[in-house]
Amino acid sequence: MFFSGCSSTVNLEAAELKKLPAKVPLTESSTIVCFGDSLTRGHGADSETESWPSLLQQRVKIPVINAGVDSDTTEDGLKRFATDVLAHDPAMVIFDFGGNDRFMMSRFQTFSQIESNFRKMLDQIDFAKTQVYIMRFFNDEMRFLDIFGEFDRMLKRLEKDYDLVIIWDAWSGAWGHNDCKADMTHCNAKGYRVMEANIFKVIRPFLAVNNLLR
Repeated sequence: MFFSGCSSTVNLEAAELKKLPAKVPLTESSTIVCFGDSLTRGHGADSETESWPSLLQQRVKIPVINAGVDSDTTEDGLKRFATDVLAHDPAMVIFDFGGNDRFMMSRFQTFSQIESNFRKMLDQIDFAKTQVYIMRFFNDEMRFLDIFGEFDRMLKRLEKDYDLVIIWDAWSGAWGHNDCKADMTHCNAKGYRVMEANIFKVIRPFLAVNNLLR
């Protein structure tokens, strides 16, 4: 996956917080599913216990499923969506895909294919029972390339067409800081702590409304 760095500043766009959090019917089997690629799995940290889904688990009452797989694309996600997401009775799903679709040439997906894959997954979700977030895989500092503008336009279409929330800047404070880099494209444990704090700020209203915070 893509991009890393670190600092303690959290500066999320106000648009991320514009939607009122919904109440969903919770059951004894309800979970939070973090569904994505190596950034979700925690590649670059010393162990998966330092991934951002593992850090999120410390804040909530229900199980957090880390369904991140290295090098995955939206096409791969679609293939495992039923078993890795729907089978876990998700009260919340956080998607993290896109970087590998665009930057791994052996697994390249066009924007049309990426959007189609997202929509095929989203169409399987019962939004009355599940709150959905999509995490943007890059930082605003990377938007000098139009491919990122095209990805943003796709996210805005999905946000408009589905009852979901975009996490626009999970990288706020986690970009350009070598002390948090594991390699050119992944955070280390320190960087994932910053990323988790950014994600948590966006999803916290939903967690609070549904009494899911520890």
